[in-house]
Amino acid sequence: MKILLLCLSVCAATASAQQSTCVGLESGVEAEVGRLPVTNDDMGLFRTIGDRALAALRECRQSARLWYLAARSAEVLENPSNGQAFAAECGLKKIVADALSHAPESAPVLTVAARVQGSSALARKAMALDSGYQPARRALAELLAEGGSVEEALRLTANPRSDAMRLTRARVLLAAKRPAEAVAEIHKIPASAGSDELSPGVEMHRDTLEVLGFALLGLEKRAQAQEALRAAAAVGSVAAQHYLDGRK
Repeated sequence: MKILLLCLSVCAATASAQQSTCVGLESGVEAEVGRLPVTNDDMGLFRTIGDRALAALRECRQSARLWYLAARSAEVLENPSNGQAFAAECGLKKIVADALSHAPESAPVLTVAARVQGSSALARKAMALDSGYQPARRALAELLAEGGSVEEALRLTANPRSDAMRLTRARVLLAAKRPAEAVAEIHKIPASAGSDELSPGVEMHRDTLEVLGFALLGLEKRAQAQEALRAAAAVGSVAAQHYLDGRK
C-alpha cells in the first residue's frame, strides 16, 4: 500500500509539473499571437507562432490550443507559390492530421481541417461542438457552395453580422451565379475589415478583391474585373494570378 501511495504521489507530481510546463509554453506562444495586430511582418510572425507551437507540442501533445496554432500557421503559410510550410514536420497535411488525432473535439482545429481536407463533415462537426464559432459556419457554407449545395450555403450565410461572413456570403452568391448580389455584398465590406479568425492582416483585403474580380467577370465588366484581380494577385491571391496567367 505504501508503495502504491508513493507511486501515485510521484505520478501526480510529474503530471502537475508537466501541466505547469505546458501552461508556460502556451503563454509564450500566446505572447507571439498577441503581437499580430502591431507587427509589420505578420507572415514572419505566423512562422514564429508555428515554430513555437510545434516545439511546445513535443512536450504538450494534448494542448488543443497549440494544435490549432500550429495547424492555422501552416494553413496560412503553405500555398503553391510558397511550397511546403514546416517541412521538418512534413507540412500542412501532416500537421493537420496530427492536430485532428490529438484534439478531435476542438472546433478551431476541426475548422482548419475541414478547409484543408475539403470536408463538409468536419465543418458540421465543428459547428455541432460550438454553434457560435463563426469560422466553422463560414467554412461549411463555402464547402457546400463548392460542392453544389448552394441553397443550404445561402441559408447558413443569411443576414451576415460580420464582415467575414459577408465575404463568405459573397462567395456563395458567386457560386450561385448571382454575381450582381455578390458585388453588392462586397461593397458593404469596409477597407479596414478584419477576419473573425486568427489571420494575416492582408487576408480579408486579398480575398475581397479576388471575389470582387470574379463577380465582375460574371457581369462581363472585364476591365474592372481585371483591375480587381491584378490587385488581388499583387497581395497573394493564387486564384487571381492563375486567371491572369491564363489571359497571357
